[in-house]
Amino acid sequence: MQNVKDKAYEVLRQRLIGGHYRPGEQLKEEPIARDLGLSRTPVRNALHRLVEDGLATDGLGQGIRVSEWSDWDVEETFQLRMLLEPYASFLAATRGGEGLADELEVSNQRMEAGIAAGLEGIAEVQSANRDFHHALIEASGSPRLKTMLATMIDMPIIKRSFYIYTPEELVQSLHHHRDLVIAVRARDGELARHVMQLHLRMSYHRFMKHRGEYRKDA
Repeated sequence: MQNVKDKAYEVLRQRLIGGHYRPGEQLKEEPIARDLGLSRTPVRNALHRLVEDGLATDGLGQGIRVSEWSDWDVEETFQLRMLLEPYASFLAATRGGEGLADELEVSNQRMEAGIAAGLEGIAEVQSANRDFHHALIEASGSPRLKTMLATMIDMPIIKRSFYIYTPEELVQSLHHHRDLVIAVRARDGELARHVMQLHLRMSYHRFMKHRGEYRKDA
């Protein structure tokens, strides 16, 4: 039964992260259960977990709906990441070693290939970027950081924003990723911390610069 619950949760979580449902759309148990070939109970449990994650809301009399992200939600998410993820990077650099550096480099190669492919490669850029940041968090060895940061990194509005960035901006982001690999290979936690701080602050300003374009495309 637990495997069925986890399956429903993981499928719905990836759908929300990937933009399968539009912001504000109601998530109804019965059609989702039918779509997934499951009973309504594991779907109901999964929806409540998504509300706890902040990916959905449960308004009185309005049912469970896909979260809509306000300017404050975006601001808070970036600020929290800028506080927590540099520390996770510090820990990862001091604990990860060559194995982590090699894993990060593979993600960077995928990201580079995605950028070179233009619009058709954006999904690969998204995926490679996600794998890169999650690998750092995993290597930090901190379950608390992993729990706090996982949902913020996968925030749908941020993932979809890759489609409105210029190739130059994506290359700039890739350069930061490469600098983080250097820090990990050198086991230089402080360098990793500073690079991640710069990376996230630049990402924040990049996102806010294109916020109007995102609203039009959303």
